[in-house]
Amino acid sequence: MKIWSYHLPTRVHFGEGALEKLEEILKGYGDTRRVLVISGSHHIKASGLEERLTGIIRKVRKEPTFYTKVPPEPTVDAVEDALAFAKSVWPHIVVGVGGGSPLDVAKVVAMMLTNGGRAASLVGVYEPFKRDGIPYIAVPTTSGSGSEVTPYAVLIDPSVPRKAPIVSRRSFAVHALIDPALTLSCPPALTARTGVDALSHCIEAFLSRRATPLTDLTAREGARLVFQYLPEAIKNGEDTRAREKMALASLMGGISISGAGAGLIHQLGHGLAVLNGMSHGESMALFMVPVLEFYGEAAGEKLEELAFQAEVDPPQFLDWLRGWLASMDLPVSLAQVNYDPSWKEQIAELVLSRKSIMEVLPLVPTKEDLLEILDKMADTG
Repeated sequence: MKIWSYHLPTRVHFGEGALEKLEEILKGYGDTRRVLVISGSHHIKASGLEERLTGIIRKVRKEPTFYTKVPPEPTVDAVEDALAFAKSVWPHIVVGVGGGSPLDVAKVVAMMLTNGGRAASLVGVYEPFKRDGIPYIAVPTTSGSGSEVTPYAVLIDPSVPRKAPIVSRRSFAVHALIDPALTLSCPPALTARTGVDALSHCIEAFLSRRATPLTDLTAREGARLVFQYLPEAIKNGEDTRAREKMALASLMGGISISGAGAGLIHQLGHGLAVLNGMSHGESMALFMVPVLEFYGEAAGEKLEELAFQAEVDPPQFLDWLRGWLASMDLPVSLAQVNYDPSWKEQIAELVLSRKSIMEVLPLVPTKEDLLEILDKMADTG
């Protein structure tokens, strides 16, 4: 048996009402005063979350400041803008609130406040930081990214273009407050996109060559929860049980990729997203079945296990999965998205440039394999 290790320094607080733990956590930071909350622009205001956070922070006699300009997909410019604002405040604590984009931006800002540098020079770099960052607390309001328990911050650099993670064990959140009640207001389309993102994490970690007994447990159970509860969460957003189970699936997906990494679904999705601007969740849905078809026998036994989690006969699993994704109005063909066939060479090169990712795949593609996948997807409608 191979030796394996797992590192998760984040203290996880899970369950309805977990947000209220923020008061106790902030008290633990003693005489520190300035708390910077980084989020997107809409949800934190429309949901009343900004007012709740203000009350909690002021209750412990600290000073809240809000930066609410993070875009839906995180970019290097979004990090630089948030960082410039943060330097005008010089916070003692950073709190990221929202989906994967605000959480990723917040964790990078917390690191760059003490390490300096430019965001564009950090994209795609492993362990770029020499110092610990400002204490960072993650509060997810969607169920999908798992960013609250990962060392990854995935950013888009349009000037290259590329979409790749900054990876550092120093960038884990100190605390993650996962309150399923904060996801109740997510609309159906966002619920579907983020839920499939969680599924992509579970599947890719489960099939990874870096998978361990621990990541297999969380990935397998996370996938089962998504298959069972995502349709219910989409159908009835106020179904608290479905929301709780999807928040748990998202957490398990994040734990899984922290230990085993992501794979080809993510790399193809990133390659296309930097060119057409599609959302991350949609790109995960788009490439999920084609990549699993490419793996074929190389992932045979584990694909059978995933089929059992979905309660589907293994020979029917990929056809079922394609239909299941389509039933949630998610794209399953390049004909359904803004795709230019002239991009295929660039997408293939972007994927192949991520050499460290190739080491975890159950079957490593050649450039010809990638072009064939894209051509096949373009020909099916």
